[in-house]
Amino acid sequence: METITIRRSSQSFVSSTKKPVFEFKTITTGVRARFNPVSTSINRNVLGHTPKKNFRLFINPVDLRENDEVIRESDGEIFLVTEVKNLFGHHLEAALEEKK
Repeated sequence: METITIRRSSQSFVSSTKKPVFEFKTITTGVRARFNPVSTSINRNVLGHTPKKNFRLFINPVDLRENDEVIRESDGEIFLVTEVKNLFGHHLEAALEEKK
């Protein structure tokens, strides 16, 4: 079991312009969760082949949505939530991918 922090992005605009600014607001901290590694995929882009790790996160019901950031507090690694499943109101299962 590890502890995590959940952050959500919010968009606002610079005053008197249309330039968007993204800020991250902390939703919860110190939440106990379990990480399970799923797979490592290869992203092919202009930089070449870069590995991207995918994880499953098991957690008690909290306010977690797609596109939220999950920060593992033990090492500060940041993950992006790609899918959230609510299993019978008992716990949440989320698909995460490593953010670089």
